[in-house]
Amino acid sequence: MSYKLIKLFLIILLIYISPVFLILTGLISFEYRFYVLEVATILVVLYSLLTNVPLNKLGFTRKNLRTSIKHILPITLIFALPIVLTLIVGWVRIDNSKIPWGFYLFFVFISSPSQEILYRGYLFHLLSEAGLNRLTSIGLSSILYSFVHLIYLDIPTLVITLIIGIFWGINYEKYRNIYGVIFSHSILGAMAILAGII
Repeated sequence: MSYKLIKLFLIILLIYISPVFLILTGLISFEYRFYVLEVATILVVLYSLLTNVPLNKLGFTRKNLRTSIKHILPITLIFALPIVLTLIVGWVRIDNSKIPWGFYLFFVFISSPSQEILYRGYLFHLLSEAGLNRLTSIGLSSILYSFVHLIYLDIPTLVITLIIGIFWGINYEKYRNIYGVIFSHSILGAMAILAGII
């Protein structure tokens, strides 16, 4: 096994898998889940900077920005339609009515970008560096993105995050621009939480 594959395996184990098990076992309280996300994001960004990985390798670039947004917009609208219908009909799967409005600002400006840095930007950089092909990279990133939602112990959330993770992965893999997927993630995630879908 090559050094890059060993590095990939260890980082996936430490950053993407271990925190989920620590939360599920109660060693880290569920209430601290967003702190864990932010610490992981900070560690990944610092590690990238210390190892001289330029931010554009993590998708922070203007290159392909318009094209990325143009191609993610129809998917975002398609997924937004049932959310809007759910809001109009008043069907609530999960009662999120007690979530303060400040949480939505946190979700849009901090949580969604952090998730995209971890599950698209940095992870795709690692997968590419390890020499994994396009389909494997999209599949693995989507599975790991869905896996982190296991902490909610909710099968529909796992299925929804797996499906949308595939679309975000396809867009990111093709355009290597993180802003388009952050845009889609922020909108769809905030709407789905507001509607009580996830």
